[in-house]
Amino acid sequence: MKKLNLMGAFQTFGGAMAVPIAFLPFTGLLLAITNILTMPEIMGSLASPESNFYKVMTILKSGGWTIFRNFPLLFCMALPIGLARSAQARAALVAFFAYMAFNYFTSSILTFWGPDFGVDFSQEIGKESGLTMIGGIKTLDTSIVFSLLVGGIVTWIHNRFFEKKLHDYLSIFQGMALVFIIAFFLMLPLAWLTCLLWPKVQLGINAMQTFYIGAGVPGMGIFTFINHFLVPTGLHRFVYFPFYFGPAVVDGGLYTYWIEHVAQFAASPIPLKEQFPAGGYSLEGNICVFCSIGAGLAMYSTAHKDQKRKVAALIFPAIITAVTVGITEPIEFTYLFISPLLFALNALVGAVLCMVLYMAGVVGFMGGGLNDMILFNWVFYAQNHANLIWIHIAIGLSFAAINFFVFRFVILRYNIMTPGRNPDEDEVRLYSKQDYRDKKAAGVQPDREKAIAILHCVGGADNVDVISNCQTRLRLVVNDPSRVLDDKALKAAGALGTIRSGNNLQIVIGLSVTVVKEFFEAEVIRERESGHDAPEPQPAG
Repeated sequence: MKKLNLMGAFQTFGGAMAVPIAFLPFTGLLLAITNILTMPEIMGSLASPESNFYKVMTILKSGGWTIFRNFPLLFCMALPIGLARSAQARAALVAFFAYMAFNYFTSSILTFWGPDFGVDFSQEIGKESGLTMIGGIKTLDTSIVFSLLVGGIVTWIHNRFFEKKLHDYLSIFQGMALVFIIAFFLMLPLAWLTCLLWPKVQLGINAMQTFYIGAGVPGMGIFTFINHFLVPTGLHRFVYFPFYFGPAVVDGGLYTYWIEHVAQFAASPIPLKEQFPAGGYSLEGNICVFCSIGAGLAMYSTAHKDQKRKVAALIFPAIITAVTVGITEPIEFTYLFISPLLFALNALVGAVLCMVLYMAGVVGFMGGGLNDMILFNWVFYAQNHANLIWIHIAIGLSFAAINFFVFRFVILRYNIMTPGRNPDEDEVRLYSKQDYRDKKAAGVQPDREKAIAILHCVGGADNVDVISNCQTRLRLVVNDPSRVLDDKALKAAGALGTIRSGNNLQIVIGLSVTVVKEFFEAEVIRERESGHDAPEPQPAG
């Protein structure tokens, strides 16, 4: 199998890291709602610690912390799910046990020789000790760094040795057992190296925290711009993961820290910016909500009058999606490939927006759309910081207007052909409506149909080398890029957009991407086993 180039490897790795994030929307909302329902200031006597209502909500809240308290375990198992070439579930199981063995080894080594490594293992976990609990094991706090490292090691071992045949006498040790045996013995030297090196790394992390906090507003703006600008490449996860889920600015990551302390922040009259000075690093969701409004309306306003109805059908649902749930790809990919300049301007205006919001005192965790802003932030602002809601809205809408005029000026000044600018523009389709209705009536699932159509567009199963996905994109490494059809054909097959970089192909699907990926993989396997090409879609008419 062909080796991935560097960009392809990073993109595939980034897609695998996105797997655990699928749990966050539900668990985050659950924690936000149960936080609200256990606040006496809002619920009155119902939120009394002695009431059964309070106790039930507290039980639900404790369950909601499952994901946030176990990020390292989740990310360790996510890598094999995303990167193992076969038997992903078995690879993930081995990764779990290998990671637990690694932490048991680390714990035992420090129990005996902690002082030799500069670690006081008798300290309580948390704070300045550099210690934590993972799966009930007291160990060094390596955040998600070593969980990803262990997951990567196990994935490599699995891809290399899972299908290796041993002598008949040793056949009981082949397959998953062989992968675990190799991983188990590799965990011991890895644990020793961790004890030797990680305490020194923790000193560096503490220094980095001091630097980022000291960088203030400019640092927050640069971080936000780079993070959003890299979204199309998938490399943005390497930027925000240390902030959102790691110790870059606060222990445990911004996401967990805000949710854990927001009720306490809300109850205090002290300005939120003083209570949570790192909160300016987690405001990127404002780009989704406010900048998307301005960019979308600018594209609509500059469309030819004969095309405005078509453009409205494309743009307005995309704006609503971006504003409500923070999924910006349908609208951003609409103009990304037409003019990367517009994408860069959107990221720049968005970064300035986040800086201005922070200077005005607006902080919190706003990684998604309006639902995140309301449930994770505004509801809590209402207690002692209600003025921030109106400041937030006023500044946000002002920047929506700024983005509108910036986009409109650039589109008209440089005659950028955004959707609808060409009065003769027409849509290309691979399927007629009647074809779709007939297949749907026959019981063919739309997502499976989409997967088959996309497989045809990328050149069939023999042209597909690696398959993965992130939250909204199907990520492929193809053998021959010249066999992949053009973007119009892929859009007609159901894609919202594409990114091409050599052999690396990203196809924007939307929130149903995980289902489409499953059908896509199944169709690739079916096609390879049968030796037949995927059914070829028929053109409209």
